[in-house]
Amino acid sequence: MSRAKHPIVAAFLLTCLVTLGACATGERPSFSTSQSAPGEMTGDAAVDDVLALLDEAGAAPFEGDYSILTRYGNRETNASVTQLTSAERVVKVGRITFRFADGITSTCRSLPDDCESGIQDRRISNTQVTHRFYAEEAATRLRADAGNAVGAGAGEQRQVAGQPATCVTLPVSGGEVSYCALDSGVLALVDDADVRIELTSYRDAVGDTSGV
Repeated sequence: MSRAKHPIVAAFLLTCLVTLGACATGERPSFSTSQSAPGEMTGDAAVDDVLALLDEAGAAPFEGDYSILTRYGNRETNASVTQLTSAERVVKVGRITFRFADGITSTCRSLPDDCESGIQDRRISNTQVTHRFYAEEAATRLRADAGNAVGAGAGEQRQVAGQPATCVTLPVSGGEVSYCALDSGVLALVDDADVRIELTSYRDAVGDTSGV
């Protein structure tokens, strides 16, 4: 596993600290660089197999639970995603809940009356992930690592949370990083210098999100 921190993650967090207002006024693109465009391939077949899946995750109907280990501080956080469509979903990271429904977005703590309009990723900045951790963010991380790799990726098939997953392990300066995605495109595993995100349960049929 690489010891080098993700420059994209660091740049995003620094931008939030310098321009906090911009990060707090609604859903913003996180990790926005030229490497992050969905559909952009790297030329490494093993990497691109995983990227092609991750780029589809934003529209996959599913319910999933995750374990997130933030290496800085050795912090463990539980997370879950209930997604009907790209426009209707609920993402929970620790005590923070992000809701997308009927064109309205909100960010809430455990208590239902502690909510803000818009998507406020700053409220989970200590985890070093955003509400997109299971889809676009994972693809962006992988594209960044592929750009910094010191060798070709090694592809393999694994089982994660009882589901078949397509995986790639990349050699980077100081170690290796690994990524896996399910056939639906949903993230199954990220294991890099900053975080380890692992799917712990998965269901591909969901109901409405109103009671979540």
